[in-house]
Amino acid sequence: MAATTTATLSTPAYTVERTPFPAPSKTITGYANNTLTTVTRMSFTDRLLLTVSQGERSFSHWIHVPLASASSSENVNPMGRNTNYSHIDLDEDDGDTDLLPRSDLTATTLLGGTKREDEMVGQTLATMIGSAVLMKRPREERLLVLGLGLQGAGEMGRQGFEEVVGLVLDCL
Repeated sequence: MAATTTATLSTPAYTVERTPFPAPSKTITGYANNTLTTVTRMSFTDRLLLTVSQGERSFSHWIHVPLASASSSENVNPMGRNTNYSHIDLDEDDGDTDLLPRSDLTATTLLGGTKREDEMVGQTLATMIGSAVLMKRPREERLLVLGLGLQGAGEMGRQGFEEVVGLVLDCL
């Protein structure tokens, strides 16, 4: 005759509590280029991850911008202009370059960006975001990683681009 055994399962002696994701994050949603757009920011110790998606688009373009080299340069103010004004007349400075991204930031495509127009929009957006981060936190040294899922990025007009930038700035 075969012996039968029964096993009893015991419950663990600890309780499981839900905790938030360990990285501080923020998500906002709004309209850019007449399309519902979601921007998410996650702050890790070594990088700042931003994603911008429109509609049901997946992230088809990933870009990174090293902020460490830009934040360590002493001759450049947060807007990228030379702060040594000894060779120019300050009255002639009309501020036309104040809204341009910093010239010392280099955006590099990691994945995607196979269409030249989309790549240009993505890299310009990445350097503008990097400039905004450094204006807000001049000593920032983390790597900025940007994931884009924009509908028709290459055909996006100035207004649509500005709306995307505005949503990203609200998320920072």
